[in-house]
Amino acid sequence: MEALFRVNGVLSFENLYKVDRPVIIAHRGASQVERENTLEAFRAAIDMGADAIEFDVRRTRDNVLVIHHDACIASGTAPINDLTYPEAVDLAKASNFHLPTLDETLKLCQDKVALDIELKENGYESDVIPLVGQYYDLDHVVFTSFYDDCVARLKEIAPQIMAGLILGVDPPATLRTRLSELLPLKRLKNCRADFVAPNYRLLKPGLIRRMRAAGYPVWVWTVNDVSLADRLSKSKVAAIITDTPDIIKRIAG
Repeated sequence: MEALFRVNGVLSFENLYKVDRPVIIAHRGASQVERENTLEAFRAAIDMGADAIEFDVRRTRDNVLVIHHDACIASGTAPINDLTYPEAVDLAKASNFHLPTLDETLKLCQDKVALDIELKENGYESDVIPLVGQYYDLDHVVFTSFYDDCVARLKEIAPQIMAGLILGVDPPATLRTRLSELLPLKRLKNCRADFVAPNYRLLKPGLIRRMRAAGYPVWVWTVNDVSLADRLSKSKVAAIITDTPDIIKRIAG
């Protein structure tokens, strides 16, 4: 077994299948102490010693890449992709937070922490990858999405990157959707995913074993329970995504 491989102090995602402990990833930053997906949450996660930070990328109507989970800034507002960046910033300010751009986030995190970048929509994969590459060696970054075609497009644009398929749509549109999450091998192969990221509720008997046997490291989200984190660590999952990276790192790291 190997220790986590780092270059200049920042985690590299090479050889994740062989490491001796899971990577601990801060879900939307340290989101239990600061507002999620904000620069403050990212700074806190860095200070806590998270191996990596996960965050969500969307695009405004005027093609600015921003960090936000929900489709809208606040309840009742227009979707971010229908707003200009100044309009989105004003709505965020009215809700008492700063809406960070991807550029701002990369500048903050550069040379400090690895990244898990989730694309919340299709269509801007070719904008995200080169921007990230301006700040990061792509060995220190993974890209994820719930959308198979988004993962496939990421791998088409840059085959060398690591990309993962997220599982755990809530609620699933159909029973077929849920079955495809419990038995995802066909989807993973078709979209050329390098790893699989199931919600912890999908961890039915044998899922971790089956994925590892097929060559897919397992990244589990969102794990805040310390006993579950301990069990997952012993099950050799590759990564644990958590709102409390400081606590879970002490248990599983």
